[in-house]
Amino acid sequence: MWKTLNKDNAIEGAAMTVRFAEPLSSMVAKRVVRDAESRASGEGFSNKEPLQQIQFQLEPLNADIRQASIVGMAFQHNSLMRDADGNVAPRLARQFVVQPEQIAMQLRRYRGWEEEWPASKKMIDPAITIAASIVPIAAFRLEYLNRFIYDGDAGDGTVNGLLRRSDFIAPHVFEAPDLFHSHTGRFDEISDSPVKRRLTQVNADLQNLAPPHPMAGNRTLALMIAVEWQFDPQGMELTSSEVDVVTSKYFSCLHDDIHALFKNLIESNFASENSLPR
Repeated sequence: MWKTLNKDNAIEGAAMTVRFAEPLSSMVAKRVVRDAESRASGEGFSNKEPLQQIQFQLEPLNADIRQASIVGMAFQHNSLMRDADGNVAPRLARQFVVQPEQIAMQLRRYRGWEEEWPASKKMIDPAITIAASIVPIAAFRLEYLNRFIYDGDAGDGTVNGLLRRSDFIAPHVFEAPDLFHSHTGRFDEISDSPVKRRLTQVNADLQNLAPPHPMAGNRTLALMIAVEWQFDPQGMELTSSEVDVVTSKYFSCLHDDIHALFKNLIESNFASENSLPR
């Protein structure tokens, strides 16, 4: 039968992203990174990794592909966790990423919205306060990766009884005799200014778990759902005094939207049996 990967909820990971209307200049991006560095330790981010990008050179013909640094940083918060063999080792719990195009809080161990949002806001808001004084905000995005495990015979692991038929799920997955991918998305126009449209994405991937996973051989459904609120092409301008209220308002709305989306994708009986939203 199908069950959630975690006993408390189906969420394996999450991400909160703020995208800018245009890339930050090198000087502004460095200011954001320096400010994040000053806060990182106090918020539990003990490691940092400079970001790299692949640089292609078209000439000469046989030129090497090189890695080049960009003005960006990933601040990492590790937690001690016990693996399947009972060994305790540090594992990445969350990561705050600063790039010229966007900032993002990536969560690998989700503890619930009431705990994650206030903790994430302590890193997100100061970064936006610096960036928004120079460039407008293009979009706010929230995404969740939900994972389900089928602990019976893999051949019986269809998603009937787990997924609900929806415009966001390709109909072939309910009759699929084997593994599948269903990736869909839709834009909806929003009349409330300054939001212009909402992007909703649902990616459902049925896979077989492979070693060294402790449940290798079982089927897993990875269900990525995302909602993104996009502003007009010029973006939304923010003053420093508005950041606190605006980020809380929009991410709260995104959380409500994604909560409703999840309920429309999961069968109500399964949700009820596993204490999931329904």
